[in-house]
Amino acid sequence: MSSGPLAGIVVVSLAEQYPGPFATMVLADLGARVTMVERPTGDPTRRHPALFRALNRNKRSVALDLKTAPGQAALRSMLADADVLIEGFRPGVLERLGLSPERLRLDFPDLVVVSVSSYGQSGPDRELGSHDLTVQGRAGLLDGARDGVGVVPAADLVAGAFAVIGVLSGLLARQARGGAHVDVSMLDCLVAWQAVRMGGHLASEETTGYPPREPAYGMFRCEDGGAVTLAIAGEDRQWAALCDELGLGDLGGLSTGERESRADQLRTLLSRALAARRSDDVIGRLERRGVSCGHVRRVPEVFDDPQVKARRLLLDLPSGHRSVRQPLLFDGQAITACPDVPALGEHNELYGLDPLQADR
Repeated sequence: MSSGPLAGIVVVSLAEQYPGPFATMVLADLGARVTMVERPTGDPTRRHPALFRALNRNKRSVALDLKTAPGQAALRSMLADADVLIEGFRPGVLERLGLSPERLRLDFPDLVVVSVSSYGQSGPDRELGSHDLTVQGRAGLLDGARDGVGVVPAADLVAGAFAVIGVLSGLLARQARGGAHVDVSMLDCLVAWQAVRMGGHLASEETTGYPPREPAYGMFRCEDGGAVTLAIAGEDRQWAALCDELGLGDLGGLSTGERESRADQLRTLLSRALAARRSDDVIGRLERRGVSCGHVRRVPEVFDDPQVKARRLLLDLPSGHRSVRQPLLFDGQAITACPDVPALGEHNELYGLDPLQADR
């Protein structure tokens, strides 16, 4: 039995693809018992085994056809013992299945229902389904982006994180008010995520923005081909130390405003100075002087980072695969218990269901 902080919490998931599975993985890692209800052919991400493994450890799998009366009855039986239902259908699908949040609230008054969708449960586009990039574009996140596509699905991840917050908030409020229906819109989450960026526009005022206009805020190449980050944003002392270390001491007295007004010129000078130095050496020197800087790791190098090693972020699964643990520490300890990823319908029999139902 799990001993995590959410031990005893029972979660049923009808969510596929990315946001919902990411949320339920976090909940499972923290001790909740999560059962994902998959279509008989399985979550579509099973066709990408590495992606599926990364999102679905620590869970049970039950295969049900929710378009059938037996499938719906089986789900209701599971919900009778559940604290949380997370679903990722387009708005309207649950209603057509006879499982609307309103109906579920009547039948299961203490159930916390969390609905994750592209655009939310209301509004003219509520029934549209969109993937991450489209939502990023509508939220303004790509305005100013250099290539238009980031390296992580920001809309999926932020919606998954807010879904976890919705679950925990619903559980905390349940004793006083009973269950709740939490509406998580990927678009809403991304717009809210940009509150500072949006604030200046709404007030017709200039904000610092991101990234800062500081010349020493960015990625720079070094002589050995390695890349380093500098992240000086308004710190005059760090700027002076950087200039002194790079032989640009005559520029060390420039104020933040002066640096911003000459950003392009100064960035060129920094690039030239760093291009003549080795990355390990310059990072070591700058760190000793309190300058915010660091290596730019390639993905295969991340787990060789001494700090990542010290934090034990890598998990070994029973299957022999490896994964990344959830990042929270409780009283200094990581929750590392990590059963493997379930096969499709592996746990049907635990719920009195036909073990072959996934094949029908």
